[in-house]
Amino acid sequence: MGNETSTARVDFKNLDESTVTAIRQTLKAGQLKELPASWNILPVEAKQKCSSQLKNPQGTIDESKYLGFAARHIGISAEDHVRFLCILIGKEPPVQIKDMKMALTQLFTALCNTYKCDGFSKETLLAHSEALSLSILHDSIYGTEKRKNTFRKEGDMNKELQNDELEKVVYENQLIEYAINQVLCSAYSIKSKIVPKSKIPVSDSFLSPLQLLFLNHNIPHKYKDIWRPIFSTRKDGESFSKLAGLIINRGPTVLIVKDNEGNIFGGYNTQSWKIGPNFFGSSDSFLFHLEPVMNIYESTPFNQNYQYFNMKQKTMPNGLGQGGQLEYFGYWVDSEFGRVVTSPSCTTYFSPQLGAQEGKISDLEIWGVGEEPEDIDGGSASVLNMDPELQAVMEMMGKTFHSKAIREVDDKENEDED
Repeated sequence: MGNETSTARVDFKNLDESTVTAIRQTLKAGQLKELPASWNILPVEAKQKCSSQLKNPQGTIDESKYLGFAARHIGISAEDHVRFLCILIGKEPPVQIKDMKMALTQLFTALCNTYKCDGFSKETLLAHSEALSLSILHDSIYGTEKRKNTFRKEGDMNKELQNDELEKVVYENQLIEYAINQVLCSAYSIKSKIVPKSKIPVSDSFLSPLQLLFLNHNIPHKYKDIWRPIFSTRKDGESFSKLAGLIINRGPTVLIVKDNEGNIFGGYNTQSWKIGPNFFGSSDSFLFHLEPVMNIYESTPFNQNYQYFNMKQKTMPNGLGQGGQLEYFGYWVDSEFGRVVTSPSCTTYFSPQLGAQEGKISDLEIWGVGEEPEDIDGGSASVLNMDPELQAVMEMMGKTFHSKAIREVDDKENEDED
């Protein structure tokens, strides 16, 4: 691994003419001894290693190398992205897992710096960068072991990864491709045209950008980048009635809980929430950890107890939960709002205990992902048609039924016509 080759002709395979012109404008002022200030998003050590690749024998930034570095590493080539990570490591493969973790941590730290991270300390963002790096490297460290079994387990960080193993890591984790593109495009002060910036609700969530990106990259592609606020304790208060009135028939959702011990966890749910005595949902749903680790726990064939939501019942659990079985959920948000319960394990998703066994809610937010359903009251099979008692309960909670209002207007117009 040597410096970027300096030639008069550069292959601009991933750069259009306007982008090349914009990059050249950066160097127009003359010979630069150091990279432009826009590269300060990278940690100092990472910036220095990139700079060493881009200088000529005279010690100034070489235009051809500068352009060639962008052309080679901005894009979707796993091979080129491995090479970029090896530049951050400072050596060719094979590399130890601990060195790969260091490079990914530097990359994700730089990615954080492309977002506004008000409210998060540098130490917290570094911890999130490390947690995300370890999550990505999980299979390299533990092989085929399930994440439930490795939750508190120390792995062998001295194991060496060959080039093909590094390419496999990059290929299977598109968040690496996303991070490299965003970081380099920001460093070069150009727009990312190949891998657009994800539209995540950084300013409206208690999660950090990396935690949001981790979730966004694990939900189905068709739902990414559209995050609709449905409920938040900070905005809507600590009311299960209000939560229930806001989440019914809102499409796929992401529910996130922070408990009084600092654990952050939750679930992605593929189907709209609906009140009833039975489990529902689909196998595409999952549970997740964001603190103290970042993990996704996918569904298993063991049972189909994906989602549960009930209230105002004397003989059934009243609240909202996911996975496991009645009274033994993966996580459970009780209708007596403020109480959150997690089980030691969950057969539906093969997850470890997500938080405190008997915890208190510090923060809770629910996001709809993807487009809003056309009729949030449920269309032709709405609650108005299905269950008059449920309608009465929901109206007691302050739920406004748009379809009822429309129906009343239609009935009035019909009377006038008669």
